[in-house]
Amino acid sequence: MQPVVAEPFSATREVHVIPTLWPIPNVGYLPMNAFLLHAAEPVLVDTGAGLLSPQFLDALASIIRLDEIRWIWLTHEDRDHTGSLNRLLELAPNARVIADFFAIGRLGPEQSFPLDRLHVVTEGDRISVGDRDLTAIRPPLFDSPSTTGILDNSSGVLFSSDCFGAPLPSLDEAAVTSIAEIDPLTLTQGQMSWAAVDSPWVTSVDTNIFARSLDKIRRLEPTAILSSHLPPAHGHTEAMLANLAAAPDAPPAPGTTQAELEALLATLEPADSQ
Repeated sequence: MQPVVAEPFSATREVHVIPTLWPIPNVGYLPMNAFLLHAAEPVLVDTGAGLLSPQFLDALASIIRLDEIRWIWLTHEDRDHTGSLNRLLELAPNARVIADFFAIGRLGPEQSFPLDRLHVVTEGDRISVGDRDLTAIRPPLFDSPSTTGILDNSSGVLFSSDCFGAPLPSLDEAAVTSIAEIDPLTLTQGQMSWAAVDSPWVTSVDTNIFARSLDKIRRLEPTAILSSHLPPAHGHTEAMLANLAAAPDAPPAPGTTQAELEALLATLEPADSQ
């Protein structure tokens, strides 16, 4: 099982998905998506995993000239979202980074860049990208205090960062272009599992208080939800919100034990000693 950068595909008329499919032993595959919004000033949402940066950049270059990118929106600082950041800042010299300021402070020193290329956002801020405004949104679930999703006010598309993600049992399921192709029970189980693992705090919050954060998404009436860790979702907002609504009542996710690590290592091929 090896991670792979798959061929980009269209999620909407104006958005391409650049998908990475990441294997999780004994679980399946987790989609790791970046997105290209073809605005008048093109916006790249996240920059892929560093381990596969050359493949990611090749996939991205198949749908846009890299020097045409004007904005790189980091939904947060995790390495699967920032892997090609510095290389892209070289290849797209006119691009600026949009991010929560805390995210920049949490990047490693090897990912530092001039702050005059940074545009800081907090929840509710709007940024013009030529032909439309984008609004910074705090998703209901997050694993970083800097997480900032995006609402495209022109199309109604919501980029939800890690929120609504789900590991899926097989490579074929993770590679689909719409969650309509996934069995609903599989989706529910995957989203519940992901919520407890990626945002473990959710199992200790008040259900009613958490429901209010879900209502915020409901009021947006998104035309599509594009999660970093799920195939695109069109017309499934209520079902996905219902899945998240049950997350506070889920049992906490168990941690990986040393015995489980040793069992996993036993299944891997030894590294080449040469």
